[in-house]
Amino acid sequence: MRIKSCYSLFGLLFVLMFLPTIVFAAPIEQVQVKIQDAGHHAGDTLLARMTASIQVVAEQLLMNREIEQIEKSKSDYSNLLQEVTDRVLTGYQVEKVSLVLGTTTQVNIALSPWGKVIGDVQVDIRFSDVDDNMAGELLKKMPQLQTQIRNTVLGASVDATDWAGGVLRQMIRADVAVALPNFRAAIDLSRQEDRAVVQVVIYPVGKLVQNVHLEIMSDNMPNILFLETKNIFGREVNNLRGLPIQYINDNLESVRERLLKVLRQQKAVKLYGIVPTLTIIPGADTIVEAQLNSPRYKVWFEGYGDVGRDGHNISGVAHIGKYISGADEIFAEASVIVNPTEWDFSPGYMRKLGDISIGYSRRISAGENNYKFEYKFSPKWKIRIEHFSGPGGNEFGIRYRIHEFLSTEYVYSKDKTYLRIVGNL
Repeated sequence: MRIKSCYSLFGLLFVLMFLPTIVFAAPIEQVQVKIQDAGHHAGDTLLARMTASIQVVAEQLLMNREIEQIEKSKSDYSNLLQEVTDRVLTGYQVEKVSLVLGTTTQVNIALSPWGKVIGDVQVDIRFSDVDDNMAGELLKKMPQLQTQIRNTVLGASVDATDWAGGVLRQMIRADVAVALPNFRAAIDLSRQEDRAVVQVVIYPVGKLVQNVHLEIMSDNMPNILFLETKNIFGREVNNLRGLPIQYINDNLESVRERLLKVLRQQKAVKLYGIVPTLTIIPGADTIVEAQLNSPRYKVWFEGYGDVGRDGHNISGVAHIGKYISGADEIFAEASVIVNPTEWDFSPGYMRKLGDISIGYSRRISAGENNYKFEYKFSPKWKIRIEHFSGPGGNEFGIRYRIHEFLSTEYVYSKDKTYLRIVGNL
């Protein structure tokens, strides 16, 4: 047992005696550079850029060299690194360079500014050719940008403004490219003694929105109620002008939700319990279609002028209805025909099945039953088929909505065809 212990002790001593030689005989496989500002002024971003610059030099100087070789001329290598660092990092002087040799070699550099450091930073971020309200929304995609700019420049040597500006430009452009890929940034860094002024102008690129067309329509409420809404909301949608078309395509849902939020706050929308829906069709001429329908009532007033019809060619209808369920409506209609004047009153019921409506009404004055079928196959096109139990027979119509107050309808009735101009209130 004692003999085995002696052999073990001699073996351990042998390893300890020759371990340094084994380590120093190995090549350097990795170099790690660490730069510290002796005055603790420079920010992390600036230090990281300094480190990256010297990292390349240190790797070219030390990588794959024998540790033993470097150890013999350690001070020469330290002096060389100090000289290179002094030349590369304008505005700073090297206080100390130390090498911790090993297969992973550590290069520690302590430096300090030549003179004063930046003590105050003024940041001005602007968007070019974009509405101020929209600019605020875009800036929310980069909430930390202003802080990052300030932290990068604050504490830097006043004599390092030029290359610190290069670091700043690279950082800002990279952030903008990620957060707003359809925008670019122009950056200017100027100095007034120990105060830095950073001006950032972010501008759109690619095909832009030139015009915005807003359409506000309601299928069951008088459109005249939403005139003020259209004026106010129109100013909001005009903020889309100047934006890249691709940006709207990429952020269509968030743009739609932001506009819907504004629309829901409008006085008429809240007063009448309107549930708005919004469709955005991006393009150079972007189209915004707002549908303002009530889940509780159906009220409309229409005036008709028939071209190519003999007699009864000027008329109007007032419709007031109440939804008793999501699909079922009970209503009353008052109609008038001019020259000679004839009035009629019709209570009725309508069932809505998606884009199809099927209804029945009783024309009190005429003593007739009226059966009605409507199919709205697009926001602007609608087919109407009606059957009258009296001499009126059947009537077919296809209507096109020009805008919220005007429609045209081609009507076929009792072997006659005519064009109907419809005024919608």
